[in-house]
Amino acid sequence: MKADIRVCSAWETAHERPRYTLQDRCPDCGADTENSAPAPYNPEDRYGEYRRRVKRRERDA
Repeated sequence: MKADIRVCSAWETAHERPRYTLQDRCPDCGADTENSAPAPYNPEDRYGEYRRRVKRRERDA
């Protein structure tokens, strides 16, 4: 699945803050854009249970 919202790949050097767009190229600097969505969830993540356990402890504390 392709995300619609994209971010300028050179925003750290070309802009003060991230530039979001729907196009394949940044409208301000012309650099390529990349998917702004986070990586998908992986059910085979070996350390996922530990992260979830820490989150539960922090939430319950």
